[in-house]
Amino acid sequence: MSSRATVEDLAGLDVIRVQQMNFQGRHGCSAAERELGAMFRVSVELYLDTRPAAKSDSLSDTANVADIYRAVREIVTGPSRHLLESIAESIAEKLLSEFPVEAVRVRFHKDRVPLPGPSAGYEVEILRRK
Repeated sequence: MSSRATVEDLAGLDVIRVQQMNFQGRHGCSAAERELGAMFRVSVELYLDTRPAAKSDSLSDTANVADIYRAVREIVTGPSRHLLESIAESIAEKLLSEFPVEAVRVRFHKDRVPLPGPSAGYEVEILRRK
């Protein structure tokens, strides 16, 4: 189980960013949102020590970004959920449990949101650590 992280928890760690991954999903509080679906944009920051990978020049000593992409895609394109918070938490938990990282930041953005006026969307950001 992951716990909330602070900026202090990240001191001394390196970061790998996988930015603006786009996926079609069927998430939202209303039946119409879940039926029609929408595009979701996800960015993740992976906090870890990259020195072993730098020294070995081996993919096995770091977080493979192709595998990160697949893990995020599996969750976002999976079963419908009501809240972005729930999806962001699942992404963080999966990344922390399956990859050699100490902490993760997840930004989960939905462009089309049912608001009573113009909006650039809705975004949830969480920071979690092992």
